[in-house]
Amino acid sequence: MELFILMLLLGLFPAAIALGKGRNFLLWWFYGFALFPFAIFHAIAAKPAERNLVFFGRRYCPHCELIIDVDATRCEHCQQEVPPVKPTE
Repeated sequence: MELFILMLLLGLFPAAIALGKGRNFLLWWFYGFALFPFAIFHAIAAKPAERNLVFFGRRYCPHCELIIDVDATRCEHCQQEVPPVKPTE
């Protein structure tokens, strides 16, 4: 019984990390509950969700996949031209 409660609580760690990156808390909690050793490293290594980046005025460069400003016309990392973002309402 104690092991089950411990697994329930350990599932919260990867879920909280994933939630901070804009991912689904409940799915990540279940993943952490079932496979904690894998889920914690996966949550740490996961990239932030695109919608989470746009909220903070950032986006991924389509060429090098690094994070740049949403208004940038040239990537500061790879120096490639990037298309402008279409406004969403």
